Amino acid sequence: MIVDANLQFGDVAVFLNEQGKNSVVDLAPRVDELDAEVVDSVLLAHKPSGIKVLAAPLRPEYAESVTGEQFAKVLQYLRKMFAYIVVDTSAYLSDVVLSSIDVTDLVILLTTQDIPAIKNARVALEVFDVLNVNRKKVLFVLNRYDKRIGITPEKIGESVKQEIIAAIPFDERTVIPAVNRGIPFMLEDKTKPLAKAYLSLAEVVRQRISQVADLEIEIKKGYSGVFGKVAR
Repeated sequence: MIVDANLQFGDVAVFLNEQGKNSVVDLAPRVDELDAEVVDSVLLAHKPSGIKVLAAPLRPEYAESVTGEQFAKVLQYLRKMFAYIVVDTSAYLSDVVLSSIDVTDLVILLTTQDIPAIKNARVALEVFDVLNVNRKKVLFVLNRYDKRIGITPEKIGESVKQEIIAAIPFDERTVIPAVNRGIPFMLEDKTKPLAKAYLSLAEVVRQRISQVADLEIEIKKGYSGVFGKVAR
């Protein structure tokens, strides 16, 4: 499923040509008493793909009624219902976005081949360090990659000290019509370089989730060993 965490100006439903009255605002007040039936009644169903969507509020002012703690609890409940959850956030590190980072398995940090975007990516990584977000949890992705531009993925990775693990090619002729029609291009043609790049990224995500899970197990074993030594 996809959760639209850009609560003021989210467009996930529009990208899928879906429209509904319900949103995360309808779940936030009752996060401590959620059940599958209530949650499912709020979600949008995108039949062509089988994806469920938790949409953003219809009005920007409604975003203020959702706290970071409430949003995190909604995500934690959704984990019981879905195998994979994609949370689409705004670039602003709001309480909602920070709470999403706390409960998520991976963070996909996007940048482009311009200096302001690279600078912002470096600042975001520094904030993640302060928040003790493990760098293995962060997948650094170059979006709208244009080979004609001299700023390469390797140079960007060296600059911010975080390797770029995927480069999504620049292809506005595919993306803009898909967005305007509300039909994801992945449903129409998976042979294009753009589609192949997303499939490759999905495979990296699958592998990294497994690696992070193994790392957490090792950390817990380490703590257990420390506590055992203290107890003895």
